[in-house]
Amino acid sequence: MRSSRVPQALTCGLVALLVAGCTGDPEPPVPAPDQDPPPIPTEFEGEAPPGIEGEVLRHLHGDDADVHDILDDPLGVRISPVGGAFLISSGGEDRHLLHDAATGAALWEGEARFRGFDTDSEGAPVLLMTDEDDTSFVLGADGENVWEPAEEGDLYLDGVAVRRPAEWAPEEPHGDFSVLDTDGDELWSYTFEPEPEPEEEGDEDTGEESAEEDGDEDAETDEDAEAEEETGGDPERFGVPVAVWGETVLLDSGDSVLRAHSLDPDDAGEHLWSVAATDEELDLTGTAPIPVPQVLGVFTNPLPEAEDEAEENGADGADETADEDAPQTVLLRWTRPEAPSVLTAHGADDGELLWTLPEAGTNPVSRHFDEAGAPGLLYDGDTGTLLLPQASGAATMVAVDLVEGEVRWGLEEDDGSISPAFAHAGLFYGDSRSNEDGDHQLVLDAETMEVVGDDLSAYVEAVTDTGHAILVQERQRFVYGPTPEDIEDEDPADGDAEDPESPEADPTDDDG
Repeated sequence: MRSSRVPQALTCGLVALLVAGCTGDPEPPVPAPDQDPPPIPTEFEGEAPPGIEGEVLRHLHGDDADVHDILDDPLGVRISPVGGAFLISSGGEDRHLLHDAATGAALWEGEARFRGFDTDSEGAPVLLMTDEDDTSFVLGADGENVWEPAEEGDLYLDGVAVRRPAEWAPEEPHGDFSVLDTDGDELWSYTFEPEPEPEEEGDEDTGEESAEEDGDEDAETDEDAEAEEETGGDPERFGVPVAVWGETVLLDSGDSVLRAHSLDPDDAGEHLWSVAATDEELDLTGTAPIPVPQVLGVFTNPLPEAEDEAEENGADGADETADEDAPQTVLLRWTRPEAPSVLTAHGADDGELLWTLPEAGTNPVSRHFDEAGAPGLLYDGDTGTLLLPQASGAATMVAVDLVEGEVRWGLEEDDGSISPAFAHAGLFYGDSRSNEDGDHQLVLDAETMEVVGDDLSAYVEAVTDTGHAILVQERQRFVYGPTPEDIEDEDPADGDAEDPESPEADPTDDDG
C-alpha cells in the first residue's frame, strides 16, 4: 500500500529586487494580475505505463467526474488496491470508500479505523477494520462483511477466528485455544500445555535402570521418542496459531518448532508436519542461541505449464483452475542475534524442505507467536519473484526466486534511492529519487531488474488484481484498465456470462 496525492495547483508571485542606484528609487513593482488555475484536464494523453492494458474508463476529479465526495477531501486521499476494487481513504479522518474498479460503483462506505490487510479462507484479500466502538470487523473486496467477533477477544487470522485464553500474553502463552470459522462455529479446540519440567537426577537414574531391565529394545524406543521430540515430531506439543491456509493451521510452540495441524472437519487437529530449528536438513549452523522462526508467508507458485496450455487453447480464463492446482510454499526466516539469517521453503501440504538460502546479513530476531508477514515484502505471482527487504548486508532488498531458492538480483546501497511500492504482471513499480533527475517512477522487470519503464506519461498509483490502475497525470486521476464487458468475456472458463455489475477476477499474490 502506498500513499499519494494529486499535485495541487501551484501559484507564484513576483519578487521585487530593490536596487539602489544613482538615479533614485526604482519604480514600485507592478502587482501580478489575479489568475485562476488552469482547469483540471479530463483527457488522458500519452501511453499507459508498461504492464497496464485496456482503456480509460473514467476520471476522478473535476465537476463532471460524478464520483464520491471523498475524492474532494482538502487533505487528499490514499488509494490502495483490494482484489478488484480500490480502497479510497480520507487523508483527514477515518473515512473510507470501497470503489469497484471496473464499474465505479460504491461497494461500501463508512467511518472506521483501517488496520491493514489479510486474506479470507480462499486467499482473497480482505480489510481489517475497527469501528467507533473499538470493535473489529473484516470487509471483503466486494464490500460484504466477512467476519465480526463472536466473543470479546476473538482475533481474525487468514480466514478463521482464534480464541485465546483470557488475558493472553506472549510471556504466558499457554492455555485453552479454539479455532473458529467466520460464523463463530468451532473447528478445533486444544490445550497448549507448558513444557514439562526437567526430571530430577533420581528420576533419571530410575528410568535408566528400568530401561536396562526391560532390554535394549525399550531403550531404543525411548531414544527414538526423544529424537522425535527434539526435531518437533511430537504431535501433542501444540502452540499459538500464527498462519492459516486452506484447512491447515500453523502453530508456534515458542521453542523454535512450528507444527501444522488439520482443520478438516473429518480429522480436525490431526498433526500434519513439523519443522524445527534442530532439523539437520535445515543446516542451521551453530549451537546457541537457537534460531527463531519467522513465517514470512504462504505463497502460490506460478504454473508455466498451465499458462502455456491456456494460450494454446486460446483460453484466457483458466487462471482459476491454475490457482487451484498450483502448489503453495511456506517461507520461513530463521534469525538470531549477530548471525546471518537463513530462509527455508517448505511445501504447504507436507512440510517437505524445498530449499534453504543463507541471507547476506543479519535481520531482526522475530518474536515468537507473531502472525505471518513482514513489512515491505512484495511478491509477483506471475514470475514467482519475492522482493525481500534486508536489514544488513550488501543489498537493501533482494529478489528471490521462490521456486528455485536463488537470489535473482538485489538493490545495492548505490540503488537505495529506489523504493519499490508494488508488484503487477511480472513487474515491480517503484519511486526513484536522485539529485539530478528529481523524483520519478521506475518500472523494473521482476526477473532481471531491467528498467522497462522510466520516462512515464503518468504515475501508477495502484493496480488491482483485475488489472485496473489509477494513473495520475496533470492533477487528475484516471482509472485505466479492461472494461466490464472484457472481464465478463474473459472470466468464465466455460464461456458462461457473469453479471457485469459484479465482475470477478482471479486473485494474484502481489502483496504476500
